[in-house]
Amino acid sequence: MDGASNTSSQQQKQQQKAACFPALRHKNGPWWRRRWRALMLIVFLLLVGPPAVFEGAARWLPYPTNGQQVKYVSTVVRDRNGRPLAAFTALDGSWCLPNSADGYGRWLPMAVEAVEDARFRVHSGVDWLAVAAAFAQDVVAGRVVRGASTITMQVQRLRQPQPRTLKAKMIEALRARQIELTQSKDQILAEWLERAPFGGNVVGATAAAWRWFGISPASLSLAQAALIAGLPQNPERLRPDRHAAEALVRRDHVLRRMAAVGVIDAQQLTLALQEPLLLASGQLPQSDDLGALSVLSDLAADRMGLVNTTLDLVTQRTAAAQLRGGFERLVGSGIDGAALGVLDLTDGSWLALVSIGGPGWQDLTRAERSTGSTLKPFIYASAFAGGIATPSTVVEDDPAGWIGWAPMNYDRAWRGRCSAAEALRDSRNLPAMRLLEQVGVARCAGNMAALGLTGVEAAAQRAGLAMGIGGVEANLRNLATAYAGLASGGKPVNTHLLIKAMPAVHAPAVLPPSACWQALRALTDNDRTTAVCSAATRFEPAWKTGTSSGHRDAWCVALTPRRCVVVWLGTTRGAGVPALIGGEAAAPIALGVLAAIDPGGATWPVVDMGTATPLMAHLLAAPLVITHPPTGSEVLSDPDAPAASRRLSLECRGGAAGQRWWFVDGTPIGAVAAGETAWWVPTVGAHEVRVVDRSGQAAVTELVVR
Repeated sequence: MDGASNTSSQQQKQQQKAACFPALRHKNGPWWRRRWRALMLIVFLLLVGPPAVFEGAARWLPYPTNGQQVKYVSTVVRDRNGRPLAAFTALDGSWCLPNSADGYGRWLPMAVEAVEDARFRVHSGVDWLAVAAAFAQDVVAGRVVRGASTITMQVQRLRQPQPRTLKAKMIEALRARQIELTQSKDQILAEWLERAPFGGNVVGATAAAWRWFGISPASLSLAQAALIAGLPQNPERLRPDRHAAEALVRRDHVLRRMAAVGVIDAQQLTLALQEPLLLASGQLPQSDDLGALSVLSDLAADRMGLVNTTLDLVTQRTAAAQLRGGFERLVGSGIDGAALGVLDLTDGSWLALVSIGGPGWQDLTRAERSTGSTLKPFIYASAFAGGIATPSTVVEDDPAGWIGWAPMNYDRAWRGRCSAAEALRDSRNLPAMRLLEQVGVARCAGNMAALGLTGVEAAAQRAGLAMGIGGVEANLRNLATAYAGLASGGKPVNTHLLIKAMPAVHAPAVLPPSACWQALRALTDNDRTTAVCSAATRFEPAWKTGTSSGHRDAWCVALTPRRCVVVWLGTTRGAGVPALIGGEAAAPIALGVLAAIDPGGATWPVVDMGTATPLMAHLLAAPLVITHPPTGSEVLSDPDAPAASRRLSLECRGGAAGQRWWFVDGTPIGAVAAGETAWWVPTVGAHEVRVVDRSGQAAVTELVVR
């Protein structure tokens, strides 16, 4: 009874189940009807499994950082207002300019998305709909007729180029998803615009905009942006300078794609299609019309990307034009180099640095050249500071008292008595050397070094009193820095070329302000200025010229309380040029630039110029002279004799009290007190013997040992 009841109950349950699932009524029906649950599971796995595995792999597998192609960036040097001054290729020889703050503008990103990846904003790195459509078209055509690379996949390919294989495509898709997980759409698009090729050695949309249209990407018109967006498909075949027709066809295709996806309307499309292809001159900001390439190349060597300088484009262009004009007028005479610098004395920043000519890419603003008479203002300022003289002190411009060495004035004439201010303004040599002797070469050189003339102390030790008439060398930048110290009232000025936070200079004043302004006031003469450049007279500039021995260098430094202009003209081959005279060649350029760029509104402080008292003759020490061996001596030496018997005595007279330092061929051999004899064991050959006293005065003799 119980068994029959159980059997009946099971039959009822089967009947109810069959009523709900008719397929079970036919036990001998098709297998898929009998295995419907398994079929549904398989379909589910096919639809969901691969994407889930793909997403899991993208999230859990590490993104490889090794093997990425280095993104070299060109260097663009800009002025203080962000305007380009010069550009230099990247380390791989490509033009890949960094984009500026104004970005890529309105049209270029739209054009790139429309033609390269219309669904860029909605897919997650791989556009599976585009993959399916491309697969179907390729199967029907029997060959590859359509790709499905997204912008993100192209970024991965630009990072890590791989052969175009199915395996490489699968890896590329995986990496594209990983990129999308860590970067925003705008960041990905920006990288594509930075890395994509645009013909020749032009890489990135910024370089393309400059190369083909001479403007920034933000300034591109709709048609120009469409042309650039189409180039990466085949950069060489579509180069607009070589294949203009093909480039226009591609541009029009991009424009129609933009209209098809709805980012431009019909009227915009029509107008853009009618726009002619007008290419720029093809010059990136690299021409040397500003005279800045050699000056700025050092910055490019050490940095990549945007380099912001304190230079001012307008001032640089004005200075370059003035210097180039003066250089070209003299180039026929044998001059082959010129340099110019403009300093803003209110903050120590460089407004212009120009270098023209010279061998190779030499920056002539850094070239060490004979200073001529340009250091005399520092000698006078040091003398004024030490109470040795005032601008009104009467000094002697004559050859008296100089025994054994007879330096001359430039005009080979003597003025006799004149004021110190007149002697400085007219660049008389003998008064300057006498004052230098009283100040002391070491002290004066120390003052110059503290104001920015680095290296002058060692050079002054060798030159002695000749330091005041061109016996030492300096470069244009250091000379301008030292003059800026005079203009600041004796305080060192921290000159700088890069825009950055500059530490304040807390060094104590090197010279008292009154002494500096007395020297600069002595160099301020409106009649003298008018005779050279009348336009500069209203600024009442102080200016000093310099001409090196042998006419190899011509200098002029012209400054007001706001601006300092330094000009150098010269020869880099070593030959002299008679036309290289500071007052005639360099002064018109320096004063002309000053007249064009000085904002005015400031004058030198009024200072007491002193009384007309004579410089006391008893303050002048006798010149230092080597008495043995005489110049031109021939000395016989027996190499077999003992060293003690082969010694040669070195004797001198005059000079300041204290020790004497003796040198042979630049090598020190000892120091002795004044009046004592130094000894040297000679060696065969020609030698230069030099003695220097404690004031820095030097004397030299030459001899031959046989």
